[in-house]
Amino acid sequence: MSVYMTEQEQLETIKKWWQRNGNIITVILSIILLCVAGFRYSNWHHQKMAQQSSITYENMMVAFSNQNIKEVRSYANELIQSHSKSVYADVAHMTLAKIYVTKENLDKAQSELQTVVDNSSMSSLKQISKIRIARILAAKKSYSDALNELASIDDKAYLPVINELKGDIYGATGKYQEAIAAYRLAIDEVKTNGMGNLFLEMKTNELATKSQSQNTNDKKIQTA
Repeated sequence: MSVYMTEQEQLETIKKWWQRNGNIITVILSIILLCVAGFRYSNWHHQKMAQQSSITYENMMVAFSNQNIKEVRSYANELIQSHSKSVYADVAHMTLAKIYVTKENLDKAQSELQTVVDNSSMSSLKQISKIRIARILAAKKSYSDALNELASIDDKAYLPVINELKGDIYGATGKYQEAIAAYRLAIDEVKTNGMGNLFLEMKTNELATKSQSQNTNDKKIQTA
């Protein structure tokens, strides 16, 4: 715009420019304002939902510690239905699984844990759920399925627990040498982290005695 234009000419030029571009600018500004408003609402909504889920989770844990099973189920179902994509929903499934185990409803407990394995976004919760599923399968005497479940866990941090459970399974099926080997692996892994486990060593010694006794009986049978 020339500096030699009169104020009236400048005003006329601006008016013409606005007539050509005013609608587009208005639309763009409206879109920007809507995006800002939407972003702010989204943040507010997420914060509100997070706060609600946190309160519900705390209530569920209080009910669990008080052994109020009815309230635990109510809060857990609320977390699962209203916050299905959150970690709180995963913990709700795992809490329900604990309740079902205490009620000896192992199939339902396994189903709750499998939901976490299939849907959780947290690797650690998936690994823990797999270990618990393996324990349930072992309790149901589905030993080969339990071992397969343990084989699917890829986080080395859980090796002491995995090998201890393998030892329990091998011991329950009379495979004492395999059980002892698994227990010793678990002991070594625990010691690597600077900890000891007297209970594991007691398990190992007990199975060693059983294995010795089994070998002695086998020799007697062969001699006879």
